[in-house]
Amino acid sequence: MDETQLRIMQLAAQGLCCSQIMISLALEDMGEENIPLVRAMAGLCDGAGSGELCGVASGGVCVMALYAAKGSAEEQALDCYPLLLSQFTDWFRDNAANWGGIRCDDIIAVQGGKKPAVCGNIMLRAREAILGILAENAIDPSIPKEQTGGR
Repeated sequence: MDETQLRIMQLAAQGLCCSQIMISLALEDMGEENIPLVRAMAGLCDGAGSGELCGVASGGVCVMALYAAKGSAEEQALDCYPLLLSQFTDWFRDNAANWGGIRCDDIIAVQGGKKPAVCGNIMLRAREAILGILAENAIDPSIPKEQTGGR
């Protein structure tokens, strides 16, 4: 078991859902803590509470936004922001058949119930994809956007 798998298990044991874990890992990469943001991500848990889009997918696009979207009147989104979203959502869609689809309810149904190992594996693979996409776009995941000068 690698460090990321262990951290995913620890965060899940604390009662955080997939979308909260995805953003927590990104915040930890930056050496940041943002409890209100993690709390807000709970709105995406369990397919936004309705079994719809998997929290890993919705959490993943939020991670991309954390690194590249506009966050204030003074700030601009990075030019690559739409590409980041497209690359991640394409990756998720392309891999979704492996675990049952893009909807939380579909994944749970195909997997025979809510299984932490399945969701943990999806999170791990999504995190690897996110880090790869960020690297391809010259974004250092350890540096918050506001410290990059908007690059």
